[in-house]
Amino acid sequence: MIDIKDLHISYGKEVALDNVNLHIKKNTTCAIIGPSGCGKTTLLYTIAGLIKPNKGIIYINGQELNSIRKNTGVILQNYGLLPWKTVWNNVSFALLTRNDIKNDAIIKTENILKELGIYEYKDKYPSELSGGQKQRVAIARTLALEPDLLLMDEPSSALDAMTKEHIQNIILNIYKQKPTTLIIVTHNIEEAAFLGQKIIIMDKANIIHTMDNPYFGKDKLRENIDFYSFCLEVRKWIREAI
Repeated sequence: MIDIKDLHISYGKEVALDNVNLHIKKNTTCAIIGPSGCGKTTLLYTIAGLIKPNKGIIYINGQELNSIRKNTGVILQNYGLLPWKTVWNNVSFALLTRNDIKNDAIIKTENILKELGIYEYKDKYPSELSGGQKQRVAIARTLALEPDLLLMDEPSSALDAMTKEHIQNIILNIYKQKPTTLIIVTHNIEEAAFLGQKIIIMDKANIIHTMDNPYFGKDKLRENIDFYSFCLEVRKWIREAI
């Protein structure tokens, strides 16, 4: 699905990514984690086509990435909701902008809002929603477009602990029901271990370690002591990066 070769990005004299190479298989999940300023968000935005590299190439489905892809969905930290539009219109607007037929957009909007348990908020504005509700609307708007690649930047960073777990459960359930290629940038070790089949640990503009996650998708994972042992292993690599 994604092949990144010798990627280099710099802002003047500051190097954000230095000779990054990465392969991500189709319909798998990947969590990118590391200390602040290590380049993980820059990497995500470059995969999204929002940042153009100084050197290197990104291939998605065998095609060289030169601009923003139609089939890439991006969910940003601030949700990106339009404050003057209701929940319903935030989701349907994305579909209509893509030139979906109005009746199709209505059906898709209704279905995705019900699927994510936020249909009851359809007439509310973003300012009337909690952080978790806003995040679900952002997810709904993106999923309605049926992307084959979904990129998330800190999907639960601003949420309390229980809401954070709820959003993580929603993301995992969405993936299980309809697998897609999913890349998540996070500072949270447990979130990375819960949502990433592959975990990428970054430091100083590069990937320093890659881990396969043997516990991904297991039932009642947060009740499994082995899950927390794996989190400690991830933590060890991050501590070495700091």
